[in-house]
This record gives sequence, C-alpha cells and structure tokens, in this order.
Amino acid sequence: MQSPYDAIIIGAGHNGLTCGAYLARAGLRTLVLERRHIIGGAAVTEEIHPGFKVSRFSYIMGHLHPKVIDDLELGRFGLEHLKVPDVVYPLYGDDCITFTSDQKRNLEQIARFSKRDAETYPVFFAQMSETIRIMRELLLQTPIDPAKRNWTTAKEGLRLLWRYRKIGDQFYRLMDALTMSAYDYVADWFESDVVRAVLCYWATIGSNASPRSGGTAYTILFHLVGENGMGFARGGMGAISHAIARSGQQYAMEVKTDSPVAEIIINNGRAEGVRLENGDEYRSRLVASNVAAPITFGDFVDPKQLPSSFKEDLSRYRAKGSGFKINLAVERPPRYRGFDPAIAGVELPAYAHIGPTTDYLERAFDDAKYGGYSKQPFISPITPSLIDDSLAPPGKHVVTLYGGVAPYELKDTSWEKEKDRFVQIVLNTMDEFAPGFSDSIIAMDALVPPDIERILNMPGGHEAHGDCAVDQLFMMRPVPGYADYRSPIRHLYQCGASTHPGGAVSAVPGHNAAREILKDWKHRKRR
Repeated sequence: MQSPYDAIIIGAGHNGLTCGAYLARAGLRTLVLERRHIIGGAAVTEEIHPGFKVSRFSYIMGHLHPKVIDDLELGRFGLEHLKVPDVVYPLYGDDCITFTSDQKRNLEQIARFSKRDAETYPVFFAQMSETIRIMRELLLQTPIDPAKRNWTTAKEGLRLLWRYRKIGDQFYRLMDALTMSAYDYVADWFESDVVRAVLCYWATIGSNASPRSGGTAYTILFHLVGENGMGFARGGMGAISHAIARSGQQYAMEVKTDSPVAEIIINNGRAEGVRLENGDEYRSRLVASNVAAPITFGDFVDPKQLPSSFKEDLSRYRAKGSGFKINLAVERPPRYRGFDPAIAGVELPAYAHIGPTTDYLERAFDDAKYGGYSKQPFISPITPSLIDDSLAPPGKHVVTLYGGVAPYELKDTSWEKEKDRFVQIVLNTMDEFAPGFSDSIIAMDALVPPDIERILNMPGGHEAHGDCAVDQLFMMRPVPGYADYRSPIRHLYQCGASTHPGGAVSAVPGHNAAREILKDWKHRKRR
C-alpha cells in the first residue's frame, strides 16, 4: 500500500488533469492515474507514421475556457493557440462558400445566394450574442438540484434568478434553442438552403440526432459558445494536456501512466483510494473520476454501495457514439472544387465542412436510424499542418476526417466486417469534393466508435461521454440529484465530460469539479 494522498484523480484526460492541477495549486497532495501509456485522454497527439503527428481524437481548441487558460497559466507552460483564418464549405457544382474573419467578405459570399440572408446574418448573430453570453456564464455554474429542499439550494436558486432577472426575451430564445430542431431554428431566419446548411452543419457535430430532430438547435449554439474561435494548439491537442499537466506538476501533482484502475476502495460509504489492475493500492482522502459515469459506477464501484434509484437512472443514460475519425498522412492537402484563394486570403484551407445541403445532412443520419452507416457521410476535413509545420515532414501534411454517421452498433453485421467499406465511402466522398485526394494518402489510422471505446475506455465510443440532449444536460447530467460533481459515495467525485456542461475540450467539468471539491475540503478541515 502506498502512502496516502489527499486526492486521487482517475484518468489523465484534460478534465482529470485540470481538476488535479487546481487541487494541487490549492495545496492538496494529488495523484493522477492514467490507464494508457500517454496522458491526455481524447486530447492527445500521436504519431501515425514516422514524422506524421495527429490530434488522434479531438481536434479543435476553440472551446478551451479562457479562465482555465489564465488560472493554470497554460501559456507559461507551453500552450500556443493557432487561429484558423477560414472555414470552407464545398458545394455541388464546382462551388463553395468560405467564411473568414472579414465580415464584409462573408456577407458578400452570402449575398451570392440571398441578398436578404446577407442582411439578416448580422442581425441573427447580434440577437444570438446575448443568448450565447448567458450560456457562457452557465458553463461555470454548478447545476442546482430543485428536488432538494434545503437552504443551500434555495439560496443558489435565488442567486441564479437574481443574476438573470433582466433576461427578458432571451429566456424564450434559450428555450427555442433547447427545444427546436436546428433546421426549424435556422429556417426561421434564412431563406437560402446554402446558409441553412452552413449553420445546420454545426448541429451534426457530436450529435446522434439529425438537424430536423427536436433539441438540435442547442448544438449550434453550443459550438458558438467557445471563446477562442476556430483554432489549433501548436503541436496538436496533446499540447493542451501537457501544458495542464506541467501546471499541476509545478505544485507537486504526480501523474502515473500505465496505471489502469480496477476498483475504487470504499469503506463505510466513503471513498478511500483505488486498487489498480496489478493489485497496487493507493490511499487518499478523496477520489475524483474523470472516467465516464457508466464506467465509474458500473465497473469501479461495487453496485451494493449505490442506491437503486441512482443505478436505475444511470441505466437510462445514453452513451453510444456515432462519429468516426480517420487520421491521414498525405503527400498533399485536399484541393476543393470552387475554392478561391483570393476570397479566403490563403492558398489552401485548413478547415472545411462537407455537407452541401440540408437534405444531404439529414440523409447522412437516415441509414443510422435503421442500424446502418451513412452512405453519404458529412465530413470535417482538417489540415492543421497548413498552419503548424511541426506535425509533418517538409512538403507533406496530415489530414484528419471527422464526421458521421457511424453508429456504435450495426444491425445484422459488425464493424469488423464493414469498416473497410465504410472508410472507402468516406474517401470517395472526399474525392467528390476534392478530386484526387485519396491518391495522396501515405498512411491511415481509421477509428469508428468501437475503436474509440476500446482505446479510450469511453462508453459506446461517445466523444462527449454521452448524448448532450436536453434530458442529459445541466441538472440532469449525468443523472438527477448528482449533477453537482458529487456522487452517492462520500468523498467520491465526478470531473469528466459526463458532468455539466458535457463534451468538447473545454476543461470546464474539471474546473467546476475542483471548485466543489475544495468547498467540501475546507468544510472537512474545519471539522
């Protein structure tokens, strides 16, 4: 048995590292345990071919919260943000629409398809800006539990109501976002299907629901909440995780890799440490799990220690992914039909979205409704090596293809049998919009949900640790009564993406969990 720690964090994903770094900075002796040989969870940089490094799972830095960047001094510890100057949307008919930081150019692009939409576009975002501001504030809120009838809950509820007492019409706009389909939400504003498709594309990212499904409007706003815009971390997403780790290690946080946890040690209803798969034990005064709730409470905790109501609620938690990720080493980046460097201001785009019409996006989900994979996938091709030369040898590039729909379970067949066929469909789609692209491939690392589950221990291979639908958000995430980063086990906390506010590399779950842990820690110290 090892000497006791104040805190043990299970999982060195970016949220686990964030939670650990905050605790270490507050003076707690902290240990972070990681099952893989590298830290970062989904925020990792890995070599897929000699000299070619990719952000193997997550790929965008835009959601990383500015408060975490500042609090943990991530710039001091090596994090560098590279802004993406453009996003191109290839269309049918040798055309595309490109969005840049130049608003005038963007409106000119929109006006090609609808002058009315060009006039509406800035009004739309002006009205959405207040809703987005409120959503940004809610990210850092610990969800209250309205079922608890005590003074603390009443006080927090009143504080929340007072803060947003002047919300006015924004309340209804927020309710629209939570309940409406992305398509209806966007169609209320814009007449051009091209503009509708541009906005509806954001509703597909990380979603198991099509743009015409209720509640998907929220996903559009969720992707607009990030305050860093579109951008990459120099050196790949692993640079984020390593900067967070170095920040914590500056305050004596320990990180151990190749240390898979088998069990959380519980004594008299309290978490007192962990037991690894090799039998080693580490004792602590508290445990925080960055692992998804279904695994934390389904694999690491004896079910006898959990209330039946909690187990029943957790059994209904939906966590089956539908996204794929294909990482490529290539001779040359994709060249999209109709792309105009004069409009974008760059020779080639680092970021694209392939989903040219709203019908295209909707049909991408049709096969999945009946247990199949998409025969017409939407794709986000990313070429970070265009602005980060540390990722590939001179003259070569790395491209990652994220998209859908690739459901975790296939009807009457398996991914073992179908994966190669599906990958070819994705590459054929790329060639349709970027002719000859697949001929440039040097090496490939193709991942579908079962692969992601196996490598990262994410249930169902779900990138957000579970659906970010209305019934699994805020006070409902992961289950009612335990959205405050605590659990039915005393001194056992949750700090991963299956807590509020959910997925993306934001570090917010880790930040919020650390805040709640430190509240309890101060109370324990006074006793």
